[in-house]
Amino acid sequence: MVEGGKLGNVNAALEVGRTARQVLGGNGVTLEYPVIRHINNLESVVTYEGTADMHALLVGGAVTGIQAFRRAAPAATCRSSASAS
Repeated sequence: MVEGGKLGNVNAALEVGRTARQVLGGNGVTLEYPVIRHINNLESVVTYEGTADMHALLVGGAVTGIQAFRRAAPAATCRSSASAS
């Protein structure tokens, strides 16, 4: 269950980064300290193509046994009316 680990680690790291930003006050948003850079990287992991949402869906499916999404059915092939003559 790698998804659960990734989701938990990113959320924990974001909490630590936000706390560090608050401890540093105004300096927490400057480039003088690397805190804001790390927070920005973590936020990109959370928001990039819905990664956190996908992890939550996969974890929820593993826990409940109810999948949030299904494999798409194969597309039906269309026959042309011209070939029927």
